[in-house]
Amino acid sequence: MRFTPLTTTTLLAAAAAATQAATTACFEQAPSALGFPINFDITPTRPNAISFLVGAEHTGPCTLVAKFPAGYPITSTGSDLVNVTALDGPAQGALVGALRFRADGTTTVINSFVCADVMAYELAIAQGEGEVRFSEIQGAGLFMEVGDCF
Repeated sequence: MRFTPLTTTTLLAAAAAATQAATTACFEQAPSALGFPINFDITPTRPNAISFLVGAEHTGPCTLVAKFPAGYPITSTGSDLVNVTALDGPAQGALVGALRFRADGTTTVINSFVCADVMAYELAIAQGEGEVRFSEIQGAGLFMEVGDCF
């Protein structure tokens, strides 16, 4: 089979487009905020809300994750198990995850969902008296991974 210069150029362009699509198939969405840092102070009487503007054009999956570099300052006292409840979407009002925030350099998957334009959650101490405090900055905190990131 012989390839003409036009055929070769077309094949190379298609391969480049496929490579670009593969590298942009996953991205990390930071929470919606007017500015950073976002300071969280979660207590039994003061839950915190968080939302992500994902965009209706993304089909997902959308995976809610927590990630903190090793040694990142997180203050926890008493009961530090945090429930994550959906504030919108098909699971509105449902407990969608629970976690303890740890600064150990790993990513904790909270749950995976079908993407929606806006995705909102409430963070609240699961039971008893306790408090969890941290600041969300670039690279540390809660994020929505959009697409197949694994």
